[in-house]
Amino acid sequence: MKALTINQFGGPEQLRIQEVAIPAAGPGEILVRIHATAVNPVDYKIRNGSMKFISGKKFPRILGGDIADTVEQSPKKSLYRPGDKVFAMLSIKGGGYAEFTTVRESHLCHIPEGLNMTEAASVPLAALTALQAFRKEGGIKPGDLVLINGASGGVGSFAVQIAKARGAYVTAVCSARNTEFVKNLGADRVIDYNSEDFTKISTRFNRILDAVAKSSFRRCSKILEKGGLYVSTIPNNGLFFYQALNFLRSKKAGFIMVRPSGGDLMIIADYIKKGLVRPFVQQTFPLEEGARAHEIIESERVRGKIVLSVIP
Repeated sequence: MKALTINQFGGPEQLRIQEVAIPAAGPGEILVRIHATAVNPVDYKIRNGSMKFISGKKFPRILGGDIADTVEQSPKKSLYRPGDKVFAMLSIKGGGYAEFTTVRESHLCHIPEGLNMTEAASVPLAALTALQAFRKEGGIKPGDLVLINGASGGVGSFAVQIAKARGAYVTAVCSARNTEFVKNLGADRVIDYNSEDFTKISTRFNRILDAVAKSSFRRCSKILEKGGLYVSTIPNNGLFFYQALNFLRSKKAGFIMVRPSGGDLMIIADYIKKGLVRPFVQQTFPLEEGARAHEIIESERVRGKIVLSVIP
Protein backbone atom coordinates (compact mmCIF):
# COMPACT_ATOMS: atom_id res chain seq x y z
CA MET A 1 0.00 0.00 0.00
CA LYS A 2 0.99 3.66 -0.39
CA ALA A 3 1.99 5.51 2.78
CA LEU A 4 3.55 8.85 3.69
CA THR A 5 6.41 7.96 6.01
CA ILE A 6 9.40 9.38 7.86
CA ASN A 7 12.66 7.46 8.25
CA GLN A 8 14.32 9.89 10.66
CA PHE A 9 13.44 12.98 12.68
CA GLY A 10 13.64 16.32 10.92
CA GLY A 11 11.73 18.88 8.89
CA PRO A 12 8.76 18.46 6.51
CA GLU A 13 11.15 17.21 3.82
CA GLN A 14 11.42 13.94 5.76
CA LEU A 15 7.87 13.02 4.67
CA ARG A 16 8.08 10.71 1.66
CA ILE A 17 5.73 8.35 -0.16
CA GLN A 18 6.73 4.69 0.19
CA GLU A 19 5.22 1.30 -0.54
CA VAL A 20 4.68 -0.66 2.68
CA ALA A 21 2.79 -3.81 3.63
CA ILE A 22 -0.90 -3.64 4.48
CA PRO A 23 -1.16 -4.21 8.25
CA ALA A 24 -2.90 -7.31 9.59
CA ALA A 25 -5.72 -6.82 12.08
CA GLY A 26 -5.16 -8.37 15.49
CA PRO A 27 -7.74 -9.42 18.10
CA GLY A 28 -10.33 -6.69 18.63
CA GLU A 29 -9.11 -4.76 15.56
CA ILE A 30 -10.67 -3.90 12.21
CA LEU A 31 -8.90 -3.25 8.90
CA VAL A 32 -10.06 -0.01 7.29
CA ARG A 33 -9.41 1.69 3.94
CA ILE A 34 -8.55 5.33 4.63
CA HIS A 35 -10.17 8.05 2.52
CA ALA A 36 -8.88 11.11 4.40
CA THR A 37 -6.65 11.92 7.36
CA ALA A 38 -6.19 15.17 9.28
CA VAL A 39 -2.91 16.88 10.08
CA ASN A 40 -2.51 17.91 13.73
CA PRO A 41 0.20 19.85 15.61
CA VAL A 42 1.17 16.63 17.38
CA ASP A 43 2.17 15.22 13.96
CA TYR A 44 4.92 17.76 13.31
CA LYS A 45 6.12 17.46 16.92
CA ILE A 46 6.53 13.70 16.44
CA ARG A 47 8.16 14.32 13.04
CA ASN A 48 10.75 16.78 14.39
CA GLY A 49 11.60 14.59 17.38
CA SER A 50 10.35 16.91 20.12
CA MET A 51 7.95 14.18 21.34
CA LYS A 52 10.26 11.18 21.00
CA PHE A 53 10.12 10.60 24.77
CA ILE A 54 6.45 9.67 24.25
CA SER A 55 6.26 8.51 20.63
CA GLY A 56 9.49 6.48 20.56
CA LYS A 57 12.23 6.29 17.93
CA LYS A 58 11.12 3.41 15.68
CA PHE A 59 11.39 3.95 11.91
CA PRO A 60 9.99 3.93 9.32
CA ARG A 61 7.01 5.64 10.87
CA ILE A 62 3.58 6.52 9.50
CA LEU A 63 2.15 9.61 11.20
CA GLY A 64 -1.50 10.58 11.47
CA GLY A 65 -4.00 10.21 14.29
CA ASP A 66 -7.29 11.17 12.58
CA ILE A 67 -8.97 9.02 9.95
CA ALA A 68 -12.19 8.82 7.97
CA ASP A 69 -12.55 5.52 6.17
CA THR A 70 -14.59 2.52 5.12
CA VAL A 71 -14.41 -0.86 6.81
CA GLU A 72 -12.40 -3.30 4.69
CA GLN A 73 -12.47 -6.43 6.90
CA SER A 74 -14.19 -7.08 10.21
CA PRO A 75 -14.91 -10.11 12.47
CA LYS A 76 -18.28 -11.86 12.13
CA LYS A 77 -19.51 -10.57 15.49
CA SER A 78 -18.41 -6.97 14.89
CA LEU A 79 -20.80 -4.03 15.01
CA TYR A 80 -19.15 -2.82 11.80
CA ARG A 81 -19.50 -4.43 8.39
CA PRO A 82 -17.38 -4.05 5.23
CA GLY A 83 -18.31 -0.83 3.47
CA ASP A 84 -19.46 1.00 6.63
CA LYS A 85 -18.31 4.62 6.74
CA VAL A 86 -16.46 5.20 10.02
CA PHE A 87 -14.05 7.61 11.68
CA ALA A 88 -11.64 7.30 14.56
CA MET A 89 -8.75 8.72 16.50
CA LEU A 90 -5.70 6.45 16.41
CA SER A 91 -3.20 5.90 19.21
CA ILE A 92 0.12 7.74 19.49
CA LYS A 93 1.56 5.08 17.14
CA GLY A 94 -0.26 6.81 14.27
CA GLY A 95 -0.86 5.14 10.91
CA GLY A 96 -3.30 7.60 9.32
CA TYR A 97 -1.08 8.81 6.46
CA ALA A 98 -1.67 5.62 4.47
CA GLU A 99 -4.19 3.73 2.36
CA PHE A 100 -4.99 1.17 5.06
CA THR A 101 -4.63 0.83 8.81
CA THR A 102 -6.03 -1.22 11.66
CA VAL A 103 -8.18 0.25 14.43
CA ARG A 104 -9.49 -1.15 17.70
CA GLU A 105 -13.23 -1.62 17.28
CA SER A 106 -13.83 0.26 20.54
CA HIS A 107 -12.25 3.37 18.97
CA LEU A 108 -14.52 3.44 15.90
CA CYS A 109 -17.75 5.32 15.32
CA HIS A 110 -20.08 5.56 12.31
CA ILE A 111 -19.76 8.88 10.47
CA PRO A 112 -22.93 10.95 11.01
CA GLU A 113 -25.04 11.71 7.95
CA GLY A 114 -24.21 15.03 6.35
CA LEU A 115 -20.43 14.78 6.77
CA ASN A 116 -18.20 13.91 3.86
CA MET A 117 -14.93 12.04 4.36
CA THR A 118 -12.83 15.21 4.41
CA GLU A 119 -14.98 16.82 7.10
CA ALA A 120 -15.17 13.59 9.11
CA ALA A 121 -11.37 13.22 9.15
CA SER A 122 -11.06 16.64 10.77
CA VAL A 123 -13.17 15.73 13.79
CA PRO A 124 -11.81 12.97 16.07
CA LEU A 125 -8.61 14.12 17.80
CA ALA A 126 -9.54 17.80 18.15
CA ALA A 127 -13.16 17.25 19.19
CA LEU A 128 -12.22 14.45 21.61
CA THR A 129 -9.61 16.72 23.20
CA ALA A 130 -12.19 19.44 23.81
CA LEU A 131 -14.86 17.02 25.06
CA GLN A 132 -12.53 15.20 27.45
CA ALA A 133 -10.99 18.47 28.72
CA PHE A 134 -14.43 19.77 29.62
CA ARG A 135 -15.20 16.60 31.59
CA LYS A 136 -12.38 17.15 34.10
CA GLU A 137 -13.31 18.15 37.67
CA GLY A 138 -17.04 17.63 37.23
CA GLY A 139 -17.44 19.12 33.75
CA ILE A 140 -19.27 22.19 32.47
CA LYS A 141 -22.68 23.20 33.83
CA PRO A 142 -25.25 25.42 32.09
CA GLY A 143 -24.44 29.04 32.82
CA ASP A 144 -20.74 28.46 33.49
CA LEU A 145 -18.33 31.09 32.22
CA VAL A 146 -15.77 29.44 29.94
CA LEU A 147 -12.72 31.01 28.30
CA ILE A 148 -10.96 29.32 25.38
CA ASN A 149 -7.49 30.50 24.38
CA GLY A 150 -6.74 29.63 20.74
CA ALA A 151 -10.41 29.45 19.82
CA SER A 152 -9.93 29.46 16.03
CA GLY A 153 -7.69 26.38 15.79
CA GLY A 154 -8.59 22.71 15.62
CA VAL A 155 -9.21 22.04 19.32
CA GLY A 156 -10.39 25.58 20.02
CA SER A 157 -13.04 25.65 17.29
CA PHE A 158 -14.59 22.43 18.59
CA ALA A 159 -14.25 23.61 22.20
CA VAL A 160 -16.29 26.76 21.49
CA GLN A 161 -19.11 24.70 20.02
CA ILE A 162 -19.09 21.95 22.65
CA ALA A 163 -19.08 24.50 25.48
CA LYS A 164 -22.05 26.27 23.90
CA ALA A 165 -23.85 22.95 23.40
CA ARG A 166 -23.47 22.39 27.15
CA GLY A 167 -24.99 25.76 28.00
CA ALA A 168 -21.88 27.78 28.81
CA TYR A 169 -21.23 31.47 28.18
CA VAL A 170 -18.09 31.40 26.02
CA THR A 171 -15.32 33.96 25.80
CA ALA A 172 -12.98 33.18 22.89
CA VAL A 173 -9.40 34.42 22.50
CA CYS A 174 -7.95 34.62 18.96
CA SER A 175 -6.44 37.08 16.50
CA ALA A 176 -8.55 39.87 14.97
CA ARG A 177 -8.66 38.14 11.57
CA ASN A 178 -10.51 35.20 13.14
CA THR A 179 -13.07 37.22 15.11
CA GLU A 180 -16.00 36.68 12.76
CA PHE A 181 -15.14 33.01 12.30
CA VAL A 182 -15.19 32.40 16.05
CA LYS A 183 -18.40 34.42 16.50
CA ASN A 184 -20.04 32.23 13.86
CA LEU A 185 -19.04 29.18 15.91
CA GLY A 186 -21.16 30.59 18.74
CA ALA A 187 -18.74 32.54 20.94
CA ASP A 188 -20.52 35.14 23.09
CA ARG A 189 -17.45 37.37 23.44
CA VAL A 190 -14.21 37.51 21.46
CA ILE A 191 -10.89 38.96 22.65
CA ASP A 192 -8.11 39.84 20.22
CA TYR A 193 -4.92 38.74 21.96
CA ASN A 194 -2.91 41.30 19.97
CA SER A 195 -4.79 44.23 21.48
CA GLU A 196 -5.86 42.96 24.93
CA ASP A 197 -4.30 40.70 27.57
CA PHE A 198 -7.12 38.34 28.47
CA THR A 199 -5.46 37.49 31.81
CA LYS A 200 -6.07 41.07 32.97
CA ILE A 201 -9.80 41.37 32.30
CA SER A 202 -12.26 41.72 35.17
CA THR A 203 -14.40 38.64 34.37
CA ARG A 204 -13.86 35.52 36.48
CA PHE A 205 -14.27 32.15 34.79
CA ASN A 206 -15.34 28.68 35.94
CA ARG A 207 -13.22 27.01 33.28
CA ILE A 208 -10.26 28.07 31.12
CA LEU A 209 -9.09 25.84 28.27
CA ASP A 210 -5.70 26.82 26.88
CA ALA A 211 -6.14 25.02 23.57
CA VAL A 212 -2.79 26.25 22.23
CA ALA A 213 -0.82 26.01 25.50
CA LYS A 214 0.42 29.60 25.10
CA SER A 215 -0.42 30.89 28.57
CA SER A 216 0.05 29.38 32.04
CA PHE A 217 -1.87 28.49 35.18
CA ARG A 218 0.04 31.16 37.12
CA ARG A 219 -1.18 33.90 34.78
CA CYS A 220 -4.69 32.53 34.30
CA SER A 221 -5.37 31.83 37.98
CA LYS A 222 -6.04 35.56 38.42
CA ILE A 223 -9.19 35.28 36.31
CA LEU A 224 -10.42 31.94 37.70
CA GLU A 225 -13.34 31.75 40.11
CA LYS A 226 -12.84 29.83 43.34
CA GLY A 227 -13.38 26.20 42.39
CA GLY A 228 -12.39 27.05 38.81
CA LEU A 229 -10.12 24.94 36.61
CA TYR A 230 -7.37 25.81 34.12
CA VAL A 231 -6.64 23.06 31.56
CA SER A 232 -3.80 23.06 29.02
CA THR A 233 -3.42 20.75 26.03
CA ILE A 234 0.32 20.31 26.69
CA PRO A 235 1.79 19.16 30.03
CA ASN A 236 4.92 20.76 31.46
CA ASN A 237 6.82 20.66 34.72
CA GLY A 238 4.95 23.65 36.11
CA LEU A 239 1.56 22.06 35.45
CA PHE A 240 2.66 18.77 37.03
CA PHE A 241 3.62 20.74 40.14
CA TYR A 242 0.40 22.76 40.31
CA GLN A 243 -1.79 19.74 39.61
CA ALA A 244 -0.13 17.79 42.41
CA LEU A 245 -1.15 20.57 44.81
CA ASN A 246 -4.77 20.86 43.63
CA PHE A 247 -6.03 19.39 46.90
CA LEU A 248 -4.60 22.45 48.72
CA ARG A 249 -6.14 25.13 46.49
CA SER A 250 -9.61 26.24 45.45
CA LYS A 251 -8.32 27.17 41.98
CA LYS A 252 -7.10 24.09 40.16
CA ALA A 253 -4.75 23.24 37.28
CA GLY A 254 -4.58 20.31 34.91
CA PHE A 255 -3.78 19.12 31.42
CA ILE A 256 -5.56 16.87 28.97
CA MET A 257 -4.01 13.74 27.48
CA VAL A 258 -6.66 12.84 24.93
CA ARG A 259 -7.57 9.17 24.53
CA PRO A 260 -9.23 7.39 21.58
CA SER A 261 -12.84 6.55 22.38
CA GLY A 262 -15.61 5.35 20.10
CA GLY A 263 -18.12 6.11 22.85
CA ASP A 264 -17.02 9.73 23.09
CA LEU A 265 -17.09 10.02 19.29
CA MET A 266 -20.73 8.90 19.42
CA ILE A 267 -21.47 11.89 21.69
CA ILE A 268 -19.74 14.22 19.22
CA ALA A 269 -21.55 12.58 16.28
CA ASP A 270 -24.83 13.26 18.07
CA TYR A 271 -23.90 16.93 18.48
CA ILE A 272 -23.15 17.04 14.74
CA LYS A 273 -26.49 15.40 13.85
CA LYS A 274 -28.30 18.00 15.96
CA GLY A 275 -26.45 20.87 14.29
CA LEU A 276 -24.70 21.89 17.51
CA VAL A 277 -21.19 21.15 16.24
CA ARG A 278 -19.72 21.41 12.75
CA PRO A 279 -16.13 20.95 11.54
CA PHE A 280 -14.24 23.53 9.52
CA VAL A 281 -11.52 22.46 7.06
CA GLN A 282 -9.24 25.30 5.98
CA GLN A 283 -7.43 23.38 3.27
CA THR A 284 -7.09 19.91 1.75
CA PHE A 285 -3.97 18.44 0.14
CA PRO A 286 -3.36 15.12 -1.62
CA LEU A 287 -1.36 12.68 0.51
CA GLU A 288 1.68 13.26 -1.71
CA GLU A 289 1.76 16.91 -0.58
CA GLY A 290 1.92 16.10 3.12
CA ALA A 291 5.16 18.10 3.50
CA ARG A 292 3.36 21.27 2.38
CA ALA A 293 0.53 20.56 4.84
CA HIS A 294 3.12 20.22 7.63
CA GLU A 295 4.66 23.57 6.73
CA ILE A 296 1.26 25.20 7.13
CA ILE A 297 0.30 23.46 10.39
CA GLU A 298 3.71 24.33 11.83
CA SER A 299 3.03 28.04 11.19
CA GLU A 300 0.40 27.86 13.98
CA ARG A 301 -1.91 30.07 11.92
CA VAL A 302 -4.44 27.45 10.88
CA ARG A 303 -8.17 28.16 11.09
CA GLY A 304 -9.90 24.87 11.89
CA LYS A 305 -8.14 21.87 10.36
CA ILE A 306 -5.86 20.78 7.50
CA VAL A 307 -6.75 17.44 5.82
CA LEU A 308 -4.87 15.07 3.53
CA SER A 309 -6.92 13.29 0.86
CA VAL A 310 -5.87 9.64 0.46
CA ILE A 311 -8.67 8.66 -1.94
CA PRO A 312 -9.58 11.74 -4.08
